[in-house]
Amino acid sequence: MISYRWTPIEDLPQNWREYAMPELAALSQVWRDQKDRLEETSAYRTFLEQMRREIAIETGIIERLYTLDRGITQTLIEQGIEASLIPHGASDRPIPEVIALIRDQKEAVDGVFDFVSRKIPLTKHYIRSLHQVLTRNQETTSALAQGRLVDVELPHGVWKRLPNNPMRPDGSMHEYCPPEHVEAEMDRLIALHQAHVEQGVAPEIEAAWLHHRFTQIHPFQDGNGRVVRCLASIVFIQAECFPLVVRESDRSAYIEALEQADHGGLRALVSLFTKLQKK
Repeated sequence: MISYRWTPIEDLPQNWREYAMPELAALSQVWRDQKDRLEETSAYRTFLEQMRREIAIETGIIERLYTLDRGITQTLIEQGIEASLIPHGASDRPIPEVIALIRDQKEAVDGVFDFVSRKIPLTKHYIRSLHQVLTRNQETTSALAQGRLVDVELPHGVWKRLPNNPMRPDGSMHEYCPPEHVEAEMDRLIALHQAHVEQGVAPEIEAAWLHHRFTQIHPFQDGNGRVVRCLASIVFIQAECFPLVVRESDRSAYIEALEQADHGGLRALVSLFTKLQKK
């Protein structure tokens, strides 16, 4: 049974301008004015580093790569990504593996800021290199082969070779783009994104659109969520906003908004991203 059937990605809806959140534009201007005064201070540099650590930690938690409670997460954010700060038994995975994954994710987040500073357009090559960094210490994932889930090698920075359609608890399947169509769909995604940049689409709208359409493609065997939150962060950072931080407490709203977008309703995802920016 198919709960969602894949179709090629679509452009923004014709009424996309109605999705814009004017209050976010106003708040963003307030932040830009403050940042100009703060960015030479040690407090600003500390804030930026801690924010990058938080993104790196939370993106793995929301993907269920590992578990960490809020207290340990906060300690790692404030003091650094060090194994000695995680007590034995505090995660469902060995501590060295957790630290390796978080450090890979931190490197990818740092790379996103560097990418934006170079003011170059988004490319498939960059997206593949981002995946390579994010999954460096993840060797395997699950894939559907001959009707059953099996562990397969996770190629780093390579488009998927097998279907990666998830099964829902009721036994139904959510279809993503078939492997043979990934290359063409990614070409279309990047071309449409560049057109939106030239049109001046508001960052909360473009980040939501790019996030959802990339998710529909799901071009890698695994690691797509981690990659796409980096891509949405690029959109926001280019607009001098904050990167996208989706915490475990936001997970239910996040999944629900993505499901609404599957059925043509992008507004909920735009609203969620706006709320996260305000926070």
